[in-house]
Amino acid sequence: MEISEKKTKITASTDGFDFLGWHFKVQSNGKFRSFPSNENFQAFRKKIKAIINCSNYGAKVKAKKLAPIVRGWRQYHRYCKMDGSRNSLSSIRLRAYKVFNKEQKQDRYSSSKLLKKAFPPVPYSENKFINVKGEKSPYDGDIAYWSKRNSKLYDNHTSKALKRQNHSCDYCGLLLTSEERVHLHHLDGNHNNWKSSNLVAIHLSFRTSKSNML
Repeated sequence: MEISEKKTKITASTDGFDFLGWHFKVQSNGKFRSFPSNENFQAFRKKIKAIINCSNYGAKVKAKKLAPIVRGWRQYHRYCKMDGSRNSLSSIRLRAYKVFNKEQKQDRYSSSKLLKKAFPPVPYSENKFINVKGEKSPYDGDIAYWSKRNSKLYDNHTSKALKRQNHSCDYCGLLLTSEERVHLHHLDGNHNNWKSSNLVAIHLSFRTSKSNML
């Protein structure tokens, strides 16, 4: 392995550093901390604001578009320190609520319901990473182990679907590994139907290819 000088920086752990959207830092008391980096948060915030402020969408469409983005961001950072007004998205939620509530067909009650759909909660547990068993390696060829372990990285609905399917894709039958993200597919096309019988886990590429065919 060759290390790129341009992309490599030596710094004290107490000064903190960014890596893959996370900011890592060891505090003066020796406690390890990680939370979404400022660059990652700003990019996420920009994407969210673009949807909230878009005049082409109604409140219901906005909530539908926001939900997977918010869920994905929170899921990615679920082992970070996610409390505080910034990471809890309190100001962005307030902005979305005001925009939703301005529509003639919406009131405080309906806007609050849409807000819950737009910003789905994802539990977080700081530094509770899933440890790799023994001397396992992503390159050891044990696809079954890594597929099963990766299923724990997803939320409840996706994780349960993976367990029912023995960690394999419902579309092609192959084991789902870390090489490609998993997509939770609604069989009847109704994204409000969260019954277990209506949910299957498939490769993300199958979902994309189906969308392109429509």
